[in-house]
Amino acid sequence: EMAARRACIAARPMAKLLSIDAVDAVVARCVRDVEAIDVHTHLLPPTHGNLLLWGIDELLTYHYLVAEMFMVMPCVSEEDSVSVGDAAPSPDDFYGWPKPRQAELVFEELFVKRTPLSEACRGVVTTLSRLGRGEQLRAAVRLPSRPRLTALRDWFAAQDASDHLERVFRLSKLKYAVMTNIPFAPEEAEHWTASPQPPLTPRLKTALRVDPMLVGDWRGICSVLRRASPPHPLSMEGCVAYLKEWVRRIRPIYLMASTPAGFTYTPTAAGPAAVRKQPPAGGGSAAEEGRGGQEGSGG
Repeated sequence: EMAARRACIAARPMAKLLSIDAVDAVVARCVRDVEAIDVHTHLLPPTHGNLLLWGIDELLTYHYLVAEMFMVMPCVSEEDSVSVGDAAPSPDDFYGWPKPRQAELVFEELFVKRTPLSEACRGVVTTLSRLGRGEQLRAAVRLPSRPRLTALRDWFAAQDASDHLERVFRLSKLKYAVMTNIPFAPEEAEHWTASPQPPLTPRLKTALRVDPMLVGDWRGICSVLRRASPPHPLSMEGCVAYLKEWVRRIRPIYLMASTPAGFTYTPTAAGPAAVRKQPPAGGGSAAEEGRGGQEGSGG
């Protein structure tokens, strides 16, 4: 066997060695052409309608940009911020606004009044430039007052969501991205249970998120188990059956969970079988918890 391997190696043509001067160009080409994989996103398929967040307003209200805006804005000032009445908006006021109004404020504070130098700001500039919207971005900055984003909104509104998703993945050299799929969120679940189920683009892969189980949101979980078709028992066994059903339905590539602050897990000596028979988080039996709240967050 070793002799056969040596013969096979000897038969291969010798690779041409690179000169020192050529290494930089070859490495740059390889880095430029390689496709990346994004293993955690909050994207959803275009078939999920408004759950797929895209467009200029969604770009500008990304939470990094909103946090940066509140960092640079004065808490109370009439000179260096867009005011709500006689004062800058509080976070509660801001999040109560429609998304376009939020985006206009972020744009004014971070792109008009200040040079967009942060990584999050440069990400918006790069995205719009790669989409061929660089001149529209510059024109928006030059406008004397709000609304400044109308032309960019109109351009995004004219795009087909599926074509736009493919364009973005191609330009960014992404092979595929992994979604965050929450079977306890009714607004998402209804799209996965539709029949017939539209084909899923190969640009997106599924992942199963089970946060409500670790948070102990038993009322929300019970609400989802009741609405399932067919309904599942309001017990840990019913919850396990529901998750297995979703694994078969969406075929996730991994399971994820964001644990709440102070979360700990203490295995019992009796093992997982005994844990499944214990009352759900929050005390009381599954039936008692189910009766205690007809409606829940559902994730």
